[in-house]
This record gives sequence, C-alpha cells and structure tokens, in this order.
Amino acid sequence: MATYITVADVDALLGSAWSPEEKKALAVMQANAYLTSLSLVGIDMDAIPEEVKMAGAQLAQAAAAGTLYQQHTEGSLEAKTVKAGSVSTSRTYASLDRTSASAQPEAIQFALVLLTPWRGNAFSFAVNRG
Repeated sequence: MATYITVADVDALLGSAWSPEEKKALAVMQANAYLTSLSLVGIDMDAIPEEVKMAGAQLAQAAAAGTLYQQHTEGSLEAKTVKAGSVSTSRTYASLDRTSASAQPEAIQFALVLLTPWRGNAFSFAVNRG
C-alpha cells in the first residue's frame, strides 16, 4: 500500500479536531488503502500534489466518521406493469444503484473529483509499436 498522506498531513489540512486521536491512525490507513486501490497514475511519491493530499484528508475524515466503506441500503421503489390484451401483470421492487457517484457520501465525491487528473481509464491501455 502506498502512503499518500499521514496523520500530520490531515491535521495540517483539516485541523487537529477532524477525528478523535484514537481513530486517526486507522482512518489514515484506510484512506491510503482507498487511494492505492484507485491505481492513480503519474504521481511523484516524493512530492505528493496538494490535491492528492486534500483528497486523502477528505477520505480519512470520511473513514473516521465511518462513511468511507459504508454499505448503501436505500434506493428507490419502482413498479412495472405489462398488459397484453385483457391480461395485466404488475411487479414492484426496490432499485439500488451502487455504481452511481451520487450514491457516495459528499466527502468521497469531492475526493474523487480532486483525483480526476491521476485516475486512469480502466478500459484504456498503452500500445508500444516500437
């Protein structure tokens, strides 16, 4: 796992009251794990850009609050009705879109926006013709 941020970085960016002391180390570790899982490209690990540090701080704060890896259980209620001649059938179900960015907490959405320049496209690859 790469180390993008430290507790000192988050304290400097958000102030020391962003989390109780006993939660800070784990929250920062979770944020670094989350950042590592994004497979960010083009970041000089000796000079982490401020946007990446801020994104990490937002993720650490979300981790400390318990929302970084929170499961979403709310969705929308949807109904479908099909009619063929005099026969009609109806079905009602709950729909949950877990892939939507809007389903994520605000801090995580903000962090992902900050990281946009370093996030690669999962469907692209480099071609070397030389």
